[in-house]
Amino acid sequence: MNRDMAPGGGVGPARLARFASDSLPAHNRSKAVIERSTAVIEVAIVGLGPWGLSALERLLDGLGRQTGRSCRATVHVVEPGRAGSGAYSVEQPDYFILNTPCGQHLLQPDPEQGSLPGFFDWVQAQGYRWVGDRCQVTPSGRAITKHDFLPRRLMGEYLEWCFEELVAKRPSGVRVVHHREQAVDIAEIDGRERIVLASGDSIDVDFAILATGHTENLGIEADQSSLPPYPAGGYSAEIEPQSTVAVSGMGLVAIDVVIALTRGRGGEFVGEGRLRYIPSGLEPVIHMFSRTGEPYRAKSLGTEDPTGEYIPSICTPEAIEEARRRRLRETGSLQLEMRSDVLPLILAEMELRFYEQSARLRQGEEAAQAAKADLTGAWVTGTFAASLATYGTEYGFFDASSAFFHEEALDAISSKDYQEHVCSTMSADISDALVRGGASPVKAAQEVLRVLRDTMRDAVEFRGLTLESYLDFQANLRPAVTRNITGPPAFRCQQLLALVDADILRMPFGASPRVAEEAGGGFRVTSERLTEPFSKRVDVLIRGHLDDPTCDRSGSALLQNLYRNGRIRQLRYGPVSVGSLDLSERLNPLNAEGEPQRRLFFLGALTEGVRYFTAYIPSPKSRARAFVDAQACVETILTLAS
Repeated sequence: MNRDMAPGGGVGPARLARFASDSLPAHNRSKAVIERSTAVIEVAIVGLGPWGLSALERLLDGLGRQTGRSCRATVHVVEPGRAGSGAYSVEQPDYFILNTPCGQHLLQPDPEQGSLPGFFDWVQAQGYRWVGDRCQVTPSGRAITKHDFLPRRLMGEYLEWCFEELVAKRPSGVRVVHHREQAVDIAEIDGRERIVLASGDSIDVDFAILATGHTENLGIEADQSSLPPYPAGGYSAEIEPQSTVAVSGMGLVAIDVVIALTRGRGGEFVGEGRLRYIPSGLEPVIHMFSRTGEPYRAKSLGTEDPTGEYIPSICTPEAIEEARRRRLRETGSLQLEMRSDVLPLILAEMELRFYEQSARLRQGEEAAQAAKADLTGAWVTGTFAASLATYGTEYGFFDASSAFFHEEALDAISSKDYQEHVCSTMSADISDALVRGGASPVKAAQEVLRVLRDTMRDAVEFRGLTLESYLDFQANLRPAVTRNITGPPAFRCQQLLALVDADILRMPFGASPRVAEEAGGGFRVTSERLTEPFSKRVDVLIRGHLDDPTCDRSGSALLQNLYRNGRIRQLRYGPVSVGSLDLSERLNPLNAEGEPQRRLFFLGALTEGVRYFTAYIPSPKSRARAFVDAQACVETILTLAS
């Protein structure tokens, strides 16, 4: 059996280990490849949002490291909009904010060797400061800190500046040409790739990297009369004050919708702690619901990304490899079951982290390390549960499973009780989030999920799970991870509670309500899981979530044509299609016959499914995977071009 491939199409630990070794900067490893590369090459990058910009940065870096020959290359950037910003439009209002602190963003993999400043340093150099809740270039106002959550438009400005800077400092002999058009097809012509543009013009290149971003899907929503969440101005201006609006979602996108309909209409949040909302009188009455019925967890005040600082000792790559070997002995396949093989490791690491942090807060660093060593040893000897009971008696009991899923009694409460449950859950979470530096043991345990992203990727990606486990992961476990670590800053959750207090925001339906269009217009939302049923007619329904982009139902003309012509296909488990784009391990799309398209590479949101965790701005630490992927594409391109 090929050691790299699991029976049934799953990927084995040997391949995983090699892919994980493709870390950055990897300059020594790539140097030999680059020295062999051709002196003349044409590459296209289709889509220049953050992931496309990351690919450009890695490509220019690779071309700049060519030695022993003249470097001549043309990089075609195919982007109809402003290059770099992508979804982070510079036209957005300041109340649309990032959900990570500005000090955690840098568009290069190595903070010590990169030529670009980090986002925080750039903002300071531009002279931005806080004036109320807006960022302006001014000598007055409050200074911005690296822990602040800044407007997304500033990230757009930074990304566009990075594009201009990369082009200005490109290697000698390299041209960068920005084609301000939409790509609508890519065809294989005489051993090259012809990119067809909307105008009818075309570009012939040797290779193309596609970072098409979060394209819309067609025919996904049963209720096509519902409104998309973006752009907010499209619906905000049309919704009448005091009308009733339902928002389907409780995550970041849904919160954007709520803020656009309140703060965006002139309302104000005042006070400290339990905030108070002063209405403008222009707000609708907003009803929020979601499939899980649980709110996202808030980001801690002044937290740092713990990746690289906290080293897991239970949920490790070695533990995943051992689980695969066990599966191979028992079933003949290296494919894992997420709930039985991986989730126990994740929950145990969260519990270990909780008690390690509890010991640190009470007794100091030596006690924390002793607790970690003790619990690690208990896991190995099979006495973990007994040790947890001992630590629980001393520091308070922590159930990682409850903290992970957050589904307490959602089936057995009334509408009033459900809203109180959501608000009390948010209040308790805010209290933990306001402990500075993420020092709360609960928040420290949740942040372990950020550290474990690469380990989870090793388990999930490239058919690493059985079909049944993959479907369960996508429907249930992936949303639980997202809910725990990709939530809004704490002050945003405080604002939601203030809106509830003002009776402008309501959450009466419980989890997974039924939605139906009314014959006379509007929608009816009806509870499905509450003990006391609740039903309400609303005037407008806004989708407070974004579906993962697809290739079979994409609204993108480019993806439609690539799929129709058989150059890309959906991810499959045998005969079963499960969505997403199907990729080779070298990030080449597979055609309808399963053959890799070796001159095409895909990065970012469209690969979510065969990949895991792709919706972020490329940055070091837990968001460095974009650089790893882009680096792998560049090395393959330069090798094949030699």
